[in-house]
Amino acid sequence: MDTYIKNAICKILEQNQKLFMIPLRQRAKFEGWLKFELAHYLAKDGNKDVGVEVKIPSNRASNIRADISFCKDDIMYYVELKTPNTNWRIEGINNSIRPITKNIDSISADVDKLKSLDSSSKGIVAFVLFPIPVKSNNYLDYIKRVNGENHLISSHNYKLLQFDIDDYNKCNMLICSFFASKTD
Repeated sequence: MDTYIKNAICKILEQNQKLFMIPLRQRAKFEGWLKFELAHYLAKDGNKDVGVEVKIPSNRASNIRADISFCKDDIMYYVELKTPNTNWRIEGINNSIRPITKNIDSISADVDKLKSLDSSSKGIVAFVLFPIPVKSNNYLDYIKRVNGENHLISSHNYKLLQFDIDDYNKCNMLICSFFASKTD
C-alpha cells in the first residue's frame, strides 16, 4: 500500500507539471493542495471512507489527526503527508535559506505519531522533497537519515521526477512513502 500511495502522488504531480512552475521557483510548500488531490484520487480509485484530518484511533488517549485516511480491503490506513523544501542552489529558483533539518525531523515525528495506531490500522508516511538539482544525488543523504531513524526505506519506496522550472531550467522532486512501523 505504501507503493500505491507513492505512485498516486507521482501521477498527481505529473498531471500537474505546469502548475508547479510557480511553487518550485519560490520553494513554496504545497502540502494542503496535495492532501486534497490525494484524497480525491483515493476516492475516485474506489477506496472507502476517504477523509481528511481524521482523528487517529490510538493506543493512547489523544486528539491526534492524520492528514488522510481511507479503507481498502477492510484495513484502515492513515497517511501523514509532508512537502519539505530544500536549500540547494538551483538556477531559476529563488535562493533562500530553508531549515531542511527541521523538515526532515518532522517526517520522523509523523512516523512516531503513526506508531501509536491500534493493531487494526496501518500508518503510511509520504513526502515530496523539492527542489533537487537535476545532476545531484544529495537527496540520498536525507533518505539515509530518515531510513537510519526508522529502518523502513528501500529503493521501491521512492522515485525521482523531473520538472520544468521555466523554459530553460529543470529540477527534480523526490517522492517517497513507507509504512510507519517495522511490522508492516
